[in-house]
Amino acid sequence: MSEEAARPLARDAMAPPAAEWGRRLSDRIRAALDAGDLDGARRLAVEGDGEARSLEKEYALMYKGLGITIRILLDLLGETVARCSASDRPVAGEALGKLLRRFKADMLALFQRAWGASVEVAGSSGGGDVPGALTSTAHLLSEAERLFAREQALRAQEVLQAIGRGETERARALLDRKERDEYVPLHDRLVRFMAEAFGYVLTQFGPAELYRFHRATAEGQRRGFEQWERLPAADFARASVFLVKQHMGDLEVREDDEKFTIILTPCGSGGRLRLAGAYSGPEALPFVEGAGPLTAGRERFPVYCTHCPIWNDAAPREWFGRPQWVLENPSRSDGSCTVHIYKARDATGPAAR
Repeated sequence: MSEEAARPLARDAMAPPAAEWGRRLSDRIRAALDAGDLDGARRLAVEGDGEARSLEKEYALMYKGLGITIRILLDLLGETVARCSASDRPVAGEALGKLLRRFKADMLALFQRAWGASVEVAGSSGGGDVPGALTSTAHLLSEAERLFAREQALRAQEVLQAIGRGETERARALLDRKERDEYVPLHDRLVRFMAEAFGYVLTQFGPAELYRFHRATAEGQRRGFEQWERLPAADFARASVFLVKQHMGDLEVREDDEKFTIILTPCGSGGRLRLAGAYSGPEALPFVEGAGPLTAGRERFPVYCTHCPIWNDAAPREWFGRPQWVLENPSRSDGSCTVHIYKARDATGPAAR
């Protein structure tokens, strides 16, 4: 969770009840269009909904945040390979190079499919040239962010033009294109790359090294977690909901006297990845076996999901004396997950004791 993604949200004069936090801006605009409320749809697109700042910026924060996190992962991957013994380094370097080349090829194909656009990426020699491959991948991320921001702005403007002309069907089609054809495929590939990076560390170096890798990644994002820690519980819960709903899963938010509960059905990152078949087939992601910190005490846990109990529980415990998210029966086989955020600062919940 990057510092960028942890920034406090723009606030309404009166925040909506927790049960309404899970609705995305695009869905609110669709509902306004369906109701024939063109003025309301336009206002939402321009002014946002108190969370997303505008239709143009709706997914910019998540996309940029994923890029920041992946840059941290790239640096740590380079450091991890560099710490290998001289005899192990060539094999580890070749495996990492293969992973990076596949990621870049997939991203370039997605740009072409979404926008008919190409991105210039500095090449690397492959083979054992780990620094070159990492630099090339980081360059791709920067160029991709600029392209994504430009195209999302263009699509938002097209939606506004369609609304202004009363063309509701065209406005809906453009909303769908902006979100489902352009944002979601890129988001999913970035999440898949994170999962592949975690899987690479696990298979090449083992669970202890994966734990170290997650803790180092959390340290690289610590300022963001510190911003979250300074928020009142309700603001932190709402910011958390904003983050997870941008992963495009379905969610429900409940509030009682002691906590906020976020029920993800499925989780839009790890859950949808699992439901998409990422843990089967020739390029299957691995599971971590054996109960421990990486698995939230479970006997078997998908490798992508191992970051959550470290970033949101183990690391905050060390920094602040408590978890920020309390996970209940996480990473279920149907892709669902439940997160509790307690209102009292000294409460950790039964799942965390």
